[in-house]
Amino acid sequence: MMGWWPEKAVTFVDNHDTGSTQRSWPFPSDKVMQGYAYILTHPGVPSIFYDHMFDWGLKEKITQLAKTRTRNGIHSGSALNILASDADLYVAMIDGKILTKLGSRYDVGNLVPSNFHVVASGNDYCVWEKR
Repeated sequence: MMGWWPEKAVTFVDNHDTGSTQRSWPFPSDKVMQGYAYILTHPGVPSIFYDHMFDWGLKEKITQLAKTRTRNGIHSGSALNILASDADLYVAMIDGKILTKLGSRYDVGNLVPSNFHVVASGNDYCVWEKR
């Protein structure tokens, strides 16, 4: 859906039918913030799971990413430019305003322009925005 019609794609990391309460197909708990870094900086209509905000103690980190999305006007039809995609590194530029890095590789080479600064980071993710 994301590749074909992102304006209509509701993106989520987990919900009450899949994850933390049902434990049917939970999102890997050590990757939850990577998931939010992705859905809150990329095209689509992101949905935040209540449990992650209030039961898992991720409210501050998720809110920081949501504010970055809002501040930069990222929306369901935003332009996506994938700069790197390897087993240990994913880097994408969204609307020329936000750069998102996911994965364990620390060195992103020259993929981050000098006029971008870090606005959010954590275990295997980092988000920069244009100054």
